[in-house]
Amino acid sequence: MFRATIFACLALAAFCAPVPDVPNSVDDIPTEYKSLIPKEVVDHLQSITPEERKALKEVAQRYKEFKSEQDFLDALKVKSPSLHEKAQKLHNLVEEKIKNLNDEAKAFVKKLIADVRKIHGAYLKGEKPSLDSLKKSVKTYIDEYKSLSDGAKASIAKEFPILTGLAKNEKVKAIIGKYIN
Repeated sequence: MFRATIFACLALAAFCAPVPDVPNSVDDIPTEYKSLIPKEVVDHLQSITPEERKALKEVAQRYKEFKSEQDFLDALKVKSPSLHEKAQKLHNLVEEKIKNLNDEAKAFVKKLIADVRKIHGAYLKGEKPSLDSLKKSVKTYIDEYKSLSDGAKASIAKEFPILTGLAKNEKVKAIIGKYIN
């Protein structure tokens, strides 16, 4: 069940990365994925103006310069204060969800995010992780998730229902199972 969640987190790292190709609108996102995007994220995407989109593309093209998420946000602030405010609001939303987790779930999610950021950072430096190393990471987190208490799993489900929904989706589980087995 949690394979989909781990895979989604790894995919999220790729999608959240500052990259040169930014969708022009929510309409550019394939229909089957739109329903998986939280309302706050859709609202955020829809609120980005053409000028902000241009600023985002310009900053994203410099992604190799940024050592951290905060560096990226700071660059956004310089280029477009209004876009920075929107991005910071979204960042804070995720941070709040993490803060609301119980201690066990919080430790697990923080470790997962740190590892995903490490993989993403290596990727941005041109060090593409091997499929085997990604599979190993996913399997490790699946095992760690399985060892969590029911309370920690419920805490994650409460704060991140979309990921939990993905984890329960049979099509998603089949696709992920094909890649990590």
